[in-house]
Amino acid sequence: MSIPDGSYYIINRVLSSFGGDLAIQYRGQGAPCQVNPLNDSDNNQVVSTNTLSRSAGAQKTISPASNPNLQIGWGSSGPTVLPPGNYVWNIDRISDNCYTIQDGGRTAFWGLVNVTPGEYITIGPGNANDRQRQWILVQAANH
Repeated sequence: MSIPDGSYYIINRVLSSFGGDLAIQYRGQGAPCQVNPLNDSDNNQVVSTNTLSRSAGAQKTISPASNPNLQIGWGSSGPTVLPPGNYVWNIDRISDNCYTIQDGGRTAFWGLVNVTPGEYITIGPGNANDRQRQWILVQAANH
């Protein structure tokens, strides 16, 4: 089961070393995405998702809510804010409000290595049981 289209904070399932939630943050076009402490007033931490129906099933584009004309694509350093290019991701539910984000072919996962503020998100092999590759999606109000 995938998520409905909408605006979300994407938070890593593992708490940081200081015990807080780390949410994905978008730092501008061409910049790789990183995680920082959740801040519900930071528009750069909110994403919008839209479904693209394809023969292989429904996949999502992910865009910064602060600039929906851009998309999150697979850059050389992980998920990166790029001009639109029909970049698609599978956002699959693995338990209550917990999801994995994988490439269109479901061969690589978004994840973290150290779960520290400022860390860049990686894309790589793994499995749905790896908690550092699991994400909690929280609907963002007023976006």
